[in-house]
Amino acid sequence: MGRYALLLVHLLLLPLLSVMTEGHPQAELIAMVAEQVVFVAAVAALGGTRMLWMGCPLLLPGIITVGLSVSLGQSEDQFVFWSIARSASFMIPIVSISLLILVDVLAAEKIVFDLVCGALCVFVLLGMCWANIYLMVERLSPGSFTIDFSRYHIDPVHDPLAAVGIFTYYSFITLTTVGYGDIVPASAVARWLVWVQAVFGQFYMAVFVSRLIGLQTSSTDLASRKPAPVDPDIIHAPSNNAKIAGEPPQRHLAA
Repeated sequence: MGRYALLLVHLLLLPLLSVMTEGHPQAELIAMVAEQVVFVAAVAALGGTRMLWMGCPLLLPGIITVGLSVSLGQSEDQFVFWSIARSASFMIPIVSISLLILVDVLAAEKIVFDLVCGALCVFVLLGMCWANIYLMVERLSPGSFTIDFSRYHIDPVHDPLAAVGIFTYYSFITLTTVGYGDIVPASAVARWLVWVQAVFGQFYMAVFVSRLIGLQTSSTDLASRKPAPVDPDIIHAPSNNAKIAGEPPQRHLAA
């Protein structure tokens, strides 16, 4: 399995971790630690040990923010601060890793299946990035999204980390244009962000990823139809008809 295919599997397993830890008092903290581990794996997949030493500083803001928010606790005065700090610090590695993967995919001379998986990794990472944007908008302007937190058994007043999973769910529902209607953008800024994400998600999958898959399929078909090499001894061998007629064999010069 290629490096991007393995990274895609890990990214898709993150929601499963949230399901398995549902009801745990530190479920969101466990999920965020798992995200940081996946980010470290992504940096290592991009450039090995050297890129890992260069990319790890990008993860420090998120790790420090989560650690401080858990150790110091969150009062009502600190609620907005920790939520925005957490979202902003997590967007740094997400955007950086997405750009690095895109550059790698676009610079490739030959499209293979692993590069298609890399493009899909960017799709998932951007969904996670938009979730943090939605959370920041809601914290800066409460009521930007109409959400009934009671149906999700969440108390956002005392747990600023709990809403992360809800907005991650909403981000991917919007990115894939499913739209169940359980979360509704109420403010003008929220509606604009949702519109941009929905349009971008369709363009990205329909244009960029579809083209990569088409190029990968075309290169595979051309490789399978490549003619077998011809033995040069057969090309330059004297004609049998010339031997029978007693004629001198023709000399064929190699090209």
